[in-house]
Amino acid sequence: MRKTSVALMALLVLTGCTQQAGEDGLLDAMASVSGEGPAAAYFEYGEPAWWRDLGVDAGSGGDRRWLPAAVSGLGSLGAAWQTLPQATGMAPATGTRAISIGVPPQQAFRFDGDVDSDAVRTKLTALGAKPRTMGGHEGLSFSPGAEIDLSRLIVPGLTNQLNQVVVTDSLAAAASTPGPLEAVLGGERTLADNPAHAAVAACLGDVAAATIMAPSPSGAVTLYGVGLRRPASLDDRPVNVICVLPSAPAAADVERALTSRLTPEGKMRDGGTYGTYAPEIAHDRITSDDHVVLRAVLTLSGTKTVMFANQMLVRNELQGLINSSR
Repeated sequence: MRKTSVALMALLVLTGCTQQAGEDGLLDAMASVSGEGPAAAYFEYGEPAWWRDLGVDAGSGGDRRWLPAAVSGLGSLGAAWQTLPQATGMAPATGTRAISIGVPPQQAFRFDGDVDSDAVRTKLTALGAKPRTMGGHEGLSFSPGAEIDLSRLIVPGLTNQLNQVVVTDSLAAAASTPGPLEAVLGGERTLADNPAHAAVAACLGDVAAATIMAPSPSGAVTLYGVGLRRPASLDDRPVNVICVLPSAPAAADVERALTSRLTPEGKMRDGGTYGTYAPEIAHDRITSDDHVVLRAVLTLSGTKTVMFANQMLVRNELQGLINSSR
């Protein structure tokens, strides 16, 4: 095991996280993808198995607020998670973990678990996919190389995301082009080997859904990370974690903005207050491999969205909160 991983496992224990960086954990998922390429820009993670075990079901009204967490890691495949199995044989919701890397057009997707690889090959072949070798992996492709047919509609909401597919009995991976597909299947240097990304993972801790993203353009912040702490039951109040790795010159300004503005009384962009969603917000710091990561822990209202921090990130609310002070 890498020395970095050992140190992070110890740090996760010291910070009160019950799950170490091992099987099915965030850092382990980061160690399964290449750190050189799309994952460095965007990495999304989820644990379908955790939510299945808790009883999250699309047909259960009481559990529906947790559904966004249950499809975390699927990226744009999440919109088709119910129709994907019948059309392609891929059933991400039955996997143990789901991973999405990169931003369009350099996206790739992966889910690990028991996969009916024969069914996937049969259905994709019937749709027109051809056997091809991609980055040393035997797979199926609708178009060779980087060619993409944007008119192809496999299921509503999906076109070229499944252009290149590699499937085994334990994983399925897909991408528009071979490069991102190869990256989501691993590499000599993984995302977990990147000290900055590993530090944000340590800050997020014991999460069952997470996103780590590099801002574009870069500036005061090197990386953003948001996550949902693993609930013991569906009756728990959701706990979100926000981790911000500032660039060294801007560290003081970023910390000041985060701690003074992200409070229950702080004003949101729409005029409301953060306390409407998170009546309890606590701030601290996490240090890992000489990286100091700023952390905010938000205990949410039980009736609000369980992915509030994620919404702040994708809607640029978090970025605006920090950048508004500069």
